[in-house]
Formats: sequence, C-alpha cells, structure tokens
Amino acid sequence: MKKYFKIVGWIFLGIFLQFKFNALYGIVFLENLNFHDRSYFVEIKLVPASQSVHILNLKTTVHHSLGADYFSNVYIPDGFRVVDKKPYAGAEKIKGYLAYQMDMKRKYRDVLSTEHFIITLSSHDKNIEATPILIHFENMEQRLHTDKSFKISSRDNKISLQGPKRAEATYPQQLGM
Repeated sequence: MKKYFKIVGWIFLGIFLQFKFNALYGIVFLENLNFHDRSYFVEIKLVPASQSVHILNLKTTVHHSLGADYFSNVYIPDGFRVVDKKPYAGAEKIKGYLAYQMDMKRKYRDVLSTEHFIITLSSHDKNIEATPILIHFENMEQRLHTDKSFKISSRDNKISLQGPKRAEATYPQQLGM
C-alpha cells in the first residue's frame, strides 16, 4: 500500500508541475498580449574593408514577440554583389533584388539576428541611385512588417548607405501575429 501511494504521489506531482508551468506560460503570454506592443528594429552599418569591398552589418530584432517562428529576409539590389552568401531561393522574388535569409534566434521575449554581408559592385562602370534595402519580417502565415528605411547607392565606385541609426516600427499585439 505504501508503494501504491508513492507512485500516485509522483503522478500527482508530475501533473501539478505540468499545470504550474503551463499556467506560468499562459500568464506571460497574456501579459505580453495586453501590456506590450510588438516592435521591429533594424540597424545597418556599412564598413569599408577596402576601396571596392564593404561589409554590411545588419541587425534585426522583433521585440515582445508572441509567436514562436519569425523569419527575416533581406533584399539587396541587383547592382551589388554579396560575396560571402548565396541568395535564398525560398523567399518571394522581387524584381531588381536578391533575397538573403537572416538566422533568427529567440532570446526571452525577443527574436534576434545579426548578419554580416561582404558586398561589392556588380559592375564598376556605372553609378547606382539610392535604392532601398528591403527587410521583410514574416511568420509561418503572413508578412508582419516591411522596412525600407535604409538606402544604398554607389557613385564613382564608392558605396554609401543612407538612413537612420536605427529604424523602428511598433504595432499593437494581436493573436496570430
């Protein structure tokens, strides 16, 4: 009989712990839904490595995210060639752009990604007008945000980047987002 109560006690403890952790997750989920807006941050820096080669440092953040799966794709204009990464074929095709995937990782309530792209000009004999770098934030069901804040251009074989230090967009939380 003592062994029976021991087994039943372990089962009830397991059920209690499972319920407790699910309840805590539910409380955090509801707190995020009701009290925090979802924000998207993009930071881009252009660092010259040599006369014709530059490093594009890109950092994306989804702040106070509710969903588990977030994806971010970066669209760089055709006039620029990314040396160290291959284009991502799984993204939507946009005329005049090549897509590259960001490696998004969850950290507490945020989903973060940092990538470095080594870029050069595709052809050195033409100037490229300021063209936006597109960043699409998506989940499994829909596109959540598109950022067009940063513009890249070239003049006399020099690449330049225009835009704010950090681009930010904020939306109210909704289920399914």
